[in-house]
Amino acid sequence: MAQKIGQGDLLYHAVHGLCRVDEIMNENQSGKEVLRYSLVPKVANNKMKVRFVLAGADLETSGFHGLISLKEANKILEYLEAGDIAAESSPRPKDQAWELAKVILSFSRENWEVKDQRKRQMLERSAKGLVGELAFVFKTTLKEAAVKVRKSLGDGSKINLSVLTALAHASEN
Repeated sequence: MAQKIGQGDLLYHAVHGLCRVDEIMNENQSGKEVLRYSLVPKVANNKMKVRFVLAGADLETSGFHGLISLKEANKILEYLEAGDIAAESSPRPKDQAWELAKVILSFSRENWEVKDQRKRQMLERSAKGLVGELAFVFKTTLKEAAVKVRKSLGDGSKINLSVLTALAHASEN
């Protein structure tokens, strides 16, 4: 992924949202040339100036990825609507947006309690990440993107209440 990223490109992170590549630096590290990327969130959560500086090899493992296309966004909604967790609908199954969709779909069909904090955090992170990226790709509000995801999941009475709650929270941020 790092070879095709240029200055000014947009990357997405499930927690930090949309980020712009502000600067690309060549650094010498242990006798090897390493590319470092300086990423700046497009929306600041507070008055502090946040900046992420990552080596090219660490971008994907840190959760940053290129934005999905409009076509891929629609395929994700179709995947959620089909409800087949085992189906490989993604041409790039390790793509972050697809992974978030898989988490949401699997949790929507499970019967688990909100008391499981790790699952709840994973679900809320996935909902926030997917809804945020879909909102940007579809050029809609968070609320409208959350409604699209909710409608794709199908009948509300069959969806785990925690998933509905996570989608509602994702549309508020």
